[in-house]
Amino acid sequence: MIKTMVRFHTSTGVFAVPVESTRAVRHATGLVPLPDQRADIAGVLPGQPPMTVLAVLGAGGEYVLVLTSGSMEYGLQVLEVLGVERVDSARLGPAPRGQEGALVTGTLYGSGDLVLIVDPDEMAARL
Repeated sequence: MIKTMVRFHTSTGVFAVPVESTRAVRHATGLVPLPDQRADIAGVLPGQPPMTVLAVLGAGGEYVLVLTSGSMEYGLQVLEVLGVERVDSARLGPAPRGQEGALVTGTLYGSGDLVLIVDPDEMAARL
């Protein structure tokens, strides 16, 4: 079985999300901090409606990966989007042990990097 994933990196590593949950890549220009925001929130991007941007996988970055969960659209701050990749399920492994939640749902091996697969619904639950 083949899955299509969007790979990206943050200050803490290389990650991937299913392409079906990805809508766009935006520049983080104009990101406005929220007063009294939580540590895992990067801020809000102006728009109709304004979009909350998470920084749950590492702070900083000049890009925002626009993701969806159900009818909710939100952003994830990233350093760089590495591309879209078709992945054979034989390259997918289980989630590593030691997480408090279920943010990382699996692993992907390739090109010498360990890529952690993150769950867009689990990230959205943090909003």
